Amino acid sequence: MRGGAWIGALERVAIYASVVAGWREMVALALAIKGLGRYPELRSGDDPAVAERFIIGTFVSVLWACACAALARTIVG
Repeated sequence: MRGGAWIGALERVAIYASVVAGWREMVALALAIKGLGRYPELRSGDDPAVAERFIIGTFVSVLWACACAALARTIVG
């Protein structure tokens, strides 16, 4: 998928910032925007493994961003 590294980095930054700021609704918004942006590529069905990699990658990315944000919130207090 084209632009995956940039989209993933922006996704993690958005999720990290929203969790640190305490605006958890933004997490859902960031994931919705990412999903809508990738929908045509996922729907094409050229490679069935693409959707699976997208879901797993998104899940790992969200977990990483949330873990970093939780650590930052713990350190700051």
